Order: sequence, then C-alpha cells, then structure tokens
Amino acid sequence: MDSATPPTLITLSFSGDFECCRLLCETADRFAPAGAAHLLAVPAADMALFRPLAGGRRALVPQEELLPGWLRKLPLPGPEWRRRLRLPRRNVYVSFRGRPVRGWIAQQIMKLNAAAGAATDTVLHLDSDTAFVRPLPGTALAPGGLVRLARFPGAADDPMHAPWHRAASTLLGLPPSDYHEADYIDQFVTWRRANVRGLLERIGQTTGRDPIEALAGTRDFSEYILYGIYCDKVLGLAASGHVPSDASLCETVWSETEDGAIPDVGPGRYGLGIQSTIPLSPEARRRIVVQAIERA
Repeated sequence: MDSATPPTLITLSFSGDFECCRLLCETADRFAPAGAAHLLAVPAADMALFRPLAGGRRALVPQEELLPGWLRKLPLPGPEWRRRLRLPRRNVYVSFRGRPVRGWIAQQIMKLNAAAGAATDTVLHLDSDTAFVRPLPGTALAPGGLVRLARFPGAADDPMHAPWHRAASTLLGLPPSDYHEADYIDQFVTWRRANVRGLLERIGQTTGRDPIEALAGTRDFSEYILYGIYCDKVLGLAASGHVPSDASLCETVWSETEDGAIPDVGPGRYGLGIQSTIPLSPEARRRIVVQAIERA
C-alpha cells in the first residue's frame, strides 16, 4: 500500500449514539487523513436524524444495504418499552435461512460487508463513541508502506474471548484453539479490503456455505479476531500486507472514573474513545474531548 493513499473510514451508529457520532464526525473532518472518505451506516429509520452529518467526505447509507435480503431486522419498540416488556436490549434479525440472529452478530456482518465493498484498499474502523484529538498521518496507518494490524500477543486473560477464537478456528478451518497467540481487538482498527474478501472466500470454502450465511449461523464471533487470525495464521503476516503493532492508536476509557479525570492522550495516539454506556451528558462528553484536543 502507498502510505499516502487515504483510507475509507467506516462507522456504524444509531440514534442512541447520535451526539457521540456528531462529535466523531466533527473531529474526523478536522483531523482525519486528507482525502479520506467516511462511510456512515445507520438504520434506515435513523437516516433523517443523521442526514445533517452527511456531505463533503461523508456518505450516509442505511445499514440494511449492508445485509443480504434474507436477513431482516425484527420490528421492536424503543428502549423504554423493551425494558418494560423484558425484550432484548439489542436488535434481533430474522433469518430466512436459519435461526434468529442477534444484533451484535448482524453488526459485525455489516462491518465485514462494508469493508469488502469499500472504494479503497485500506479501511479504518471507527466506533461512534470515539473522536480524533490530533491529526492522524497516513504513516501511522501504514508505517513503511504496510498497513498496520492491531495485534496484542499474550493478551489471553479474558475468558470472554475464548469462544471468539474457537469460532475463528471453525470458520477458517484451523485446528481448534481457545487462543491463537494474540488478540486483535482495538479502536481505530485498519483492515485491507483484499484480505476481507479473501477472508469471506475462505469461510465459504471451509464451511461449504455462503460465507454470510455461515457467519449468521455462528453464535459468537469477533470480526476483529476473525480478521486478525486470518491474516496471521492463514495468509501469514508477510503475505497479508500488514505490519503488526501492539501500540493502540486510540486512548480508550471503558468505565467511569471517580474523579472524572480527563485522560491524557499521549504521543502516538490520535483518538479518544469514551464508552457510550458511561453516563455523560453530550455537553460533558464534548468538554472532555475539547480539553483532550487542547492538551494534545
């Protein structure tokens, strides 16, 4: 990859994260690599709400376009009525080729399809509760001309990840393993489009099924772990066009701090993620990001 080639930024969001996403878009317009397009995918029902964020580098698309026709979201009431009726907090999708699919699984399928159909060879995944705090140079995404791959060896201390590694073994035709020597989950994650297409092709060959159908029928998987293991263990890092890095590009706050301290985004990190479930008003979240930008 030519490190001067801008990536396609990919973000999936929804109405509940609108204010977070607005902040991401504002900071992306200010600090994302020049010339990078931004694909923002939201539910069709939320298109009108998000339309003011579209234009310029940013294209707004309905998430439903990132799913096959045989996978459709089940109509459910809003969050308050879901709590009252004890319905699932996340969306549920009806599959005409198998059992219902959880919204978390459908979201990962959307991200894979968005990356496979991107207009550029490199994509940068951005969650809507992240924000840029300083200019992101192309060299940070492609040091030495090879696309950065977030790879954290030895990070096997989270038992929640074991099913995701086992699922990758099955989907990719690898020996069963609870841990493939590294994890690949991070913020500001870079992929190569050609590898995503190869990954889907590999899943089809291994399972003998349509790859999206195989993924929809998988109870638990992580798109980042699946992609990382494919590049690492199937292609080999040298052939994947990636260079591994265990240094995150984004400082992330996963839980509320007692003192409300503003995180210090040090050199080499270009974004700040504040988990959307942390109870912060949009004004407080914006204030934290603005102050982080000033410090950076």
